[in-house]
This record gives sequence, structure tokens and C-alpha cells, in this order.
Amino acid sequence: MGPKFLRLQWFGLFLMFFSVVSCSLNLELKKPKGEREFLQEISCLKKLARGDPETSVRAESHLKLAFLYLNSRNPQLNYSFALQEMESYLSMAPDKAQKDNFQNWLLVLREMSKLQAALKKAQEANIHLHSEMATLKETSNKMMEIINRLKILDYQMEEKRSLIK
Repeated sequence: MGPKFLRLQWFGLFLMFFSVVSCSLNLELKKPKGEREFLQEISCLKKLARGDPETSVRAESHLKLAFLYLNSRNPQLNYSFALQEMESYLSMAPDKAQKDNFQNWLLVLREMSKLQAALKKAQEANIHLHSEMATLKETSNKMMEIINRLKILDYQMEEKRSLIK
């Protein structure tokens, strides 16, 4: 679990690096400050992404939503939603999505998604191992108790043998 966690940390640093470098995407996002403003902006963009008749507006709404989900000031960061929104943008505007920065973001989010899945599996395996370890400790304690009883029984049998001789 150590190397996987270390990889997750490196990808987190990699993601933070791209968040600093990605200012060149020139998205005209509002700068929401609080949780309520983020939620309002997200719901507004979701409505545009679903209901606007123009594909380009829907595509841009998906892209803006993705970056809102990634915004460091967003109290409810959600990388999996950001990936979904970026993939929606990619399907709607594949020619615009060929910018290097966008492709880098998409790659990082896909890798993070894989790492999160691997981390979840590792955590589940860890929980399973802890329950097995608890069972083994219980079995070990029972065996130690039986061994102690056998030692006492052996000692008693030795006493009886010495009395018979």
C-alpha cells in the first residue's frame, strides 16, 4: 500500500502543478467565493449544459463545470465529476479539446480516477486483512489457552507418575 499511496501523492502534486499552469485556458468563470455561490454557479451551468439549444454553449458549460469542480476554493471538490464534465466537453467539441492543456488535464483526471479506484480496492483489502488478523489473533489466544491447559495437565501427570514410583 506504501508505493500506491506515494503515487497518489505524486499525482496530487502533479495535479496542483497543472492547476497553477492551466491559467492559459482563458475561461471566463465567475470567481465564486463561498459554498453557496459555488452551488449556484454549478446549478446554473448544469441548466445550460442540459437545456441550451446551441451545442457550443452546452460544450463550454461542461468545460466550465469541470473547472468549477476542480477549483481550489470549491469546498466540495469532486475530481470524478470534473472528469465526467471534461469527457462530455470532449464528445461535444472534439476539435476544440485538442489543446495541450486540456489534454493534460484530462490525462491527469483519468489517472486520478484510476488511482482512486486502486486506493479504494487497497482500503477494502486492508479492512479484509484487519478482520482476518482479528480472527487469527482470537484463534491464537484460544490455542495459547489450550497449550497452557495441556502444560498444567502434563505437570499433573508427571506428579502422579512420581507418586506411583
